[in-house]
Amino acid sequence: MQNRPDHPTLLDAVASFLMADIAPKLEADKALQFRVLIAANLATVVAGELRTHDARLGSEGGRLAKLLGAAVPPKDDAALEALNRELARRLRGGELVNDATLEHLLATAKETLEVTNARFELNDEL
Repeated sequence: MQNRPDHPTLLDAVASFLMADIAPKLEADKALQFRVLIAANLATVVAGELRTHDARLGSEGGRLAKLLGAAVPPKDDAALEALNRELARRLRGGELVNDATLEHLLATAKETLEVTNARFELNDEL
């Protein structure tokens, strides 16, 4: 089985092609040019999400497991989703409204934003 190029690399190549080869040729059609730029940005974001998925799963999952008192961190997206649903349920019930929960939510937001918009800055002072 061929492992290269991997999916993020392929998506980066698509984004580069759209930005370098296609978008400049669409000067006459600004609306289409804009949509091509959006498509290139989406490909870049998805590539970043794929590259960082395991690290973000481990980081968020570890924090959630500790926060919720789970025996082990989640090993996959479905288990992470279940822990997030449990956190939401407890928050709606008035539980876990504390600094540790806020720190977890801010860290998760920061990790997500680092992938989707690397220029976005989330100060630690929030």
